[in-house]
Amino acid sequence: MKGVVFLTTTARHGHVRTPAALQRFLKKQSWPLAVATAEQVHQPRVAVVPRLPRAKEYPGADGLLTDVPGQPLGIFTADCVPIFLSAPAQGVVGVLHAGWRGAQQRILAKALRILWKRWRARAQDISLVLGPAIGGCCFEVGWDVARYFPTSRRRRGSRWTVDLPQVIRHQAEALGIPRGHIRTDAACTRHTRKYFSYRRDKTEKRQASLIMKRKGD
Repeated sequence: MKGVVFLTTTARHGHVRTPAALQRFLKKQSWPLAVATAEQVHQPRVAVVPRLPRAKEYPGADGLLTDVPGQPLGIFTADCVPIFLSAPAQGVVGVLHAGWRGAQQRILAKALRILWKRWRARAQDISLVLGPAIGGCCFEVGWDVARYFPTSRRRRGSRWTVDLPQVIRHQAEALGIPRGHIRTDAACTRHTRKYFSYRRDKTEKRQASLIMKRKGD
């Protein structure tokens, strides 16, 4: 994504969900410290972030968008899908937190509606990167969850598996984002010790997915 910097921390960086830990990480990366983060309540609310004088958490939000250069945005995951997005013609970036509830409630569609209404950004001009998340190999659920995802579920004995990154990709293409504009990190967070995984370890530790529009681009 041109004119954008984005990353997902790893277990090597430690648990960065606390404000102090996140500030330490941002300082090491030479990023501005006035980061916007989402509360993450598994709802499809997406907030628009102005330039902030200090770090701020957006209550009730699971997604963030901004057109302000140098304004960092962040969400936290330990199996859910981090979605980085960019609308380069409008100079907008964003990051979304999508667990199965966010996918079922179509948080990506909500973000695209805001991008069109506020900035007239068209789906065909938007780029996505899906960060490290639990894969269809490991996300085992009951029918209460699997029933929402008919094209991305597989039967496994009395249970089901759901491929959440595939769900998001299918939703993105259905919304008009070209397949060539969608990249996916192949790492399954449950399989690799590189990332924290709630499903693997029942941990409260989280990695951060951060995005920022470069100044001057």
